[in-house]
Amino acid sequence: MHSYLRPIGFSRYINKVRVNSILKKVMDDPDYKTELMITNEETVFEFRKNFCTNMGITVHGIVNEKQEYEIEYYFPYYIGTNIIVAEDLAMEKNVSCSSYYGATEDYRVGVSLIFYVINSLGYINNCIQGIGMQRFTPVAYSALALSGKILLPVKKTKEDIQRNKSALSNRNKLISAAKRGDESAMESLTVSELDTYTKISGRILKEDVFSIVDSSFMPYGVSCDRYSIIGTIIRMEKDTNILTNEEIYKLTIECNELRISLAINTSDLMGVPELGRRFKGIIWLQGMVGF
Repeated sequence: MHSYLRPIGFSRYINKVRVNSILKKVMDDPDYKTELMITNEETVFEFRKNFCTNMGITVHGIVNEKQEYEIEYYFPYYIGTNIIVAEDLAMEKNVSCSSYYGATEDYRVGVSLIFYVINSLGYINNCIQGIGMQRFTPVAYSALALSGKILLPVKKTKEDIQRNKSALSNRNKLISAAKRGDESAMESLTVSELDTYTKISGRILKEDVFSIVDSSFMPYGVSCDRYSIIGTIIRMEKDTNILTNEEIYKLTIECNELRISLAINTSDLMGVPELGRRFKGIIWLQGMVGF
């Protein structure tokens, strides 16, 4: 069973028999379906069914010689609403199935963003037609979380907010210049990091770490598409799984100006989410790519 069925409202589907019943619903009555001929002897399909708005299960597989659908794999998805332009997006095939990962450098969070591609057939179709990746590609990032906590916001004045935005913009420019080999930018970044380390070392002795760290975005564990994040809630709503009636929080999280649409089962979230408060948790990062 897939580990991330809980966030989309299937917390009680913990055995293969019950999961197969969901997959049958997807196959019998999909909201979206497509078939793609890879070769004269191989055709793949993708069926997608929503159980909440923009949220559900995708089934991938092949069409056999009897023209029957054979399921290869499935996964839960949440299609985000915040579109961001990714630069030099690279695609990498999963070694165990025909799914794909996307990878791009994002200076806002300071790490390489690696995410699970929701619409991999779009990329496969481009490859068949000989269409290469563009330098700038629109991506709608989303995430599913198995658990999370709500943190109170850090008190900031308007001047603090503006100062932070200016500092982040300047840092992004320095990182971009350093990537091109600018030694002056490298030195400036090194000095800035040392200055930040000195300030934190002094404050951590008398302050809580979450009053110092306003947001964070770090790789988590051995899975390349999982991250530990702290981000500010800038939009929120509740939705209900039409099959199980389980309630789901849909949160838009901003982390260093990177906006991610996040879904989590209401029973798995500790605390009350409100605008301006922060979300802390481990996420599985997904992305709908505009091929």
